[in-house]
Amino acid sequence: MTSPTVLLIEDQEWTARSIESILKPANFAVFKAYTGRQGLEKAREVTPDLVLVDLHLPDMGGEEVLQLLANLPTINPTTPLAIISSGRVSQSERVSAASAGAWDVFTPPLDSKELTLRINTWVRAKREADKLREGGLVDQLTGIYNFNGLVQRAKEIVAESTRYERPLACIVLGEVLELNGAGKPDPESYRETELKVASALRDVCRTSDVVGRVRDMEFIIVAPSTDDSGASVLAHRVLDALKENGADPGIRAGVFSVQRSAREPLDLSDLLGPASAALRRAQAGGNRIHTQSSDPGQN
Repeated sequence: MTSPTVLLIEDQEWTARSIESILKPANFAVFKAYTGRQGLEKAREVTPDLVLVDLHLPDMGGEEVLQLLANLPTINPTTPLAIISSGRVSQSERVSAASAGAWDVFTPPLDSKELTLRINTWVRAKREADKLREGGLVDQLTGIYNFNGLVQRAKEIVAESTRYERPLACIVLGEVLELNGAGKPDPESYRETELKVASALRDVCRTSDVVGRVRDMEFIIVAPSTDDSGASVLAHRVLDALKENGADPGIRAGVFSVQRSAREPLDLSDLLGPASAALRRAQAGGNRIHTQSSDPGQN
């Protein structure tokens, strides 16, 4: 396996050498840049596994660099981006850095063991996501599962939920019908909106939930151990998060949950069908969320 590639964008030579002296013995290949513009050019060349950006660069702020990095084809949503600073960082600066896409903020004194352990964890996760993407299971735009990946992962959850007779929920997100296929924004704006939706889903959903993008502006969540009330709460949290980050051009949600005994067959289509039907009702009506009951007489 090749050494993980770290791009270090730092204008202070002594700080750059200090970080390099920690990372190189830990088997990281370190590429350095001394301005934001140099860093962006280098990121296009080396496809880094991790980028460390100084908070204050001579030509632009570190937060601006993070935002520009996120738009490069060599940087995907699973590429760790972090801020480094040679001085104290205020709480407001930390929040601003996180909003710009920073996974963390490192300040002196740097603990070499903690730094390498944390970076190793990030890089392993990033490389695993790369494998999934290359295997055709991850959506190229957002970094979450595509339909094939969602189906493969959801099969495991459906089987486990049936075996232990636990509830299982499915939430399908999509645009209102008036926006679907008509009056869409320009492709770049549409891409940005979908990235915001995927980011909000990662923030709100649990690690155990399976999240996928199946087509333009249509996303699916499969949530284990989640009944009707839990699914409704999750759907509201997702839509509220989308509204807060400006990624809600009329998003609606269809919700369905079910619990089967080990003797009753259950597969993903048993979830997707009712949840998709619920979404169509939400898209056509005035409510943000429509819940499809597992009892047909209640719909």
